[in-house]
Amino acid sequence: MIRNGLFAGFLLILVGCTAVTDEVRETVEYAFKDTEDAELSADEIENFPYTSLYAQWQGKARSLIVLGFINKPNKYHFITADKETLVLENGRVTRTQSLDDNLLSVSNLKSDPLRCIVTTPQSCNNRWQRAYDYQFDDGTRVSRNVKSTFSVKQREQLAMPYGSATATLVEEAGTFLLTGQRFVNRFWVEPDGHVIKSEQRIIPNKPLLNLTQVTWIGRTNNSESAQ
Repeated sequence: MIRNGLFAGFLLILVGCTAVTDEVRETVEYAFKDTEDAELSADEIENFPYTSLYAQWQGKARSLIVLGFINKPNKYHFITADKETLVLENGRVTRTQSLDDNLLSVSNLKSDPLRCIVTTPQSCNNRWQRAYDYQFDDGTRVSRNVKSTFSVKQREQLAMPYGSATATLVEEAGTFLLTGQRFVNRFWVEPDGHVIKSEQRIIPNKPLLNLTQVTWIGRTNNSESAQ
């Protein structure tokens, strides 16, 4: 699904925007080896000029994915060399493209408690209902209604790829209403609402997707300056 080998793809995405040095090329080629999980060293992370995440489907190798572009105000498109795309809004995957099975859309995103449950909990609803639209690899399209309840757990000190960070764990207990299938998503959220780590069920009966922030350009550790 999300494959190693992003290097050539993100250079095409970014051509004309930022010069890519030989050092960065070598770093990316190392990170995308097929034989091991992607892992950048502390120095490589410090000098990596793009916003990036580790992405790992449960039971699969870890990949490094890079931010291709942003649709304002907050749709972040992370893209691979095979033109696979994950779109994140408030840390949640809300659309995918070119995977075997794809999430086409999520309704009622304006009511997603991730927008406010850490920053303004007193005025934030902890329940959310929406519809997911999917397209499976055989071309079938389906819609699934989902309801969730959110709870704010403890603050945790996390060992992130870029260093130590403090974030609040938010758990989402959800149910696919047609089948009764239950799932638990977890989001680690900084004080300003920025999600630095997550475990998400994107598609029913598919593995969890783990996302971990590696670099976020324009943002420092535990910064309140950017989302």
